[in-house]
Formats: sequence, C-alpha cells, structure tokens
Amino acid sequence: MNLKAIRWLLQHRDLLTKVVAAAQKFNPAGTYVSQWEVVDEIARLVIPEFEREGVVASDLMSDYFADDEVQAFTLGAEVQALGIDWRQLIEVILPILLAILKALAPNE
Repeated sequence: MNLKAIRWLLQHRDLLTKVVAAAQKFNPAGTYVSQWEVVDEIARLVIPEFEREGVVASDLMSDYFADDEVQAFTLGAEVQALGIDWRQLIEVILPILLAILKALAPNE
C-alpha cells in the first residue's frame, strides 16, 4: 500500500472529493473504454495539481511497499472520518493514481 500517495490525497481534500466522485463511476466489469473514461477523468483532476506543486511522480511512488500498520490505521481512520470508503480508495483510486504516476515518471 502506498501511504505517501494516500497522505497526498488527504492533504488535498477538495481534490480527493472530486476523485472519489469520479471513481464511483468505475466498473471493474465494464468495457476498457468505460474504465478508461474514469481514469482519464481522474488524471485530468490530479495532473494539474501535480504540476502546480511540482510533484515528482517517482517521489509519490517511493513507498509503494511500505508496511507501516500504525500509519495505515491512522490514515484509514482519517479517510473514514471524511466519509470515504477505504476499500474504494485502496482498490480503485490508489491503483489508478499509481498508474498515472507511473505513466508520468521518467523511464528508468
């Protein structure tokens, strides 16, 4: 689980709210085109913010395999307090965000 990316989303609550609304349209059993439309919508929300802040994509991906249960629990509680479904965040939003970051990261 990428705690750094989740923290970044939580620091941008207005943006997170918009991303959650877009992610609710994601249907894992849908067509590639319908899934891509959701990915595109989320990318159009987050990429301008990355650019405004000068986010380096690989920096947000750096703790992809972090295994800090206390931080994960704390972030999970914060997400729940906002009324956001933790499962949706982990199973839909985070993979989409990480795919966007991977596409933006310089090839190594």
